[in-house]
Amino acid sequence: MIVMRGSDSSCDPSSRGTIGGAAPALVFLALMVVATAAIAARSAIVRAAPVTAWAYASLGMPVNLRGLSIDGVRATMAEPGEGGRELLVTGEIVNLREVETLVPSLRLALLGEDRRELYLWTAREPKSRLGPHERVAFRAGLATPPPGVRDVLVKFAAPGDKASFTE
Repeated sequence: MIVMRGSDSSCDPSSRGTIGGAAPALVFLALMVVATAAIAARSAIVRAAPVTAWAYASLGMPVNLRGLSIDGVRATMAEPGEGGRELLVTGEIVNLREVETLVPSLRLALLGEDRRELYLWTAREPKSRLGPHERVAFRAGLATPPPGVRDVLVKFAAPGDKASFTE
């Protein structure tokens, strides 16, 4: 009969759980690495799978692939006289990048109380390219907008959007 004595922990029944106990920590570490990679590479992920953009936005990390933003949008209604009302939409386009960036046309939508689009038009960009961190003002007008307009939504037009251009 052989009796083992000493400090060999491999035979100690209390040490058997250490390998099994490390598994949850390793799984947690792997999840942290994957999450960090998903955050760091979010632009590449959204570029490859645009449907994932909503997930990042819902987590407070919107992805801006264009490198442009629209700021300071104001909509005012003017009464020019005989012609009726005129809607004037103004704001700025801002280049968020360190490099020159192409500027797409603007897509303007007039929304009703129920947030449905009542009218849609496209306005030409005020400048085709913006330098690093450059800002440019835009202005778009619409004579005689439809009744019931509650809000104006200004976005960049997607390639291939078909709409009439206005000044």
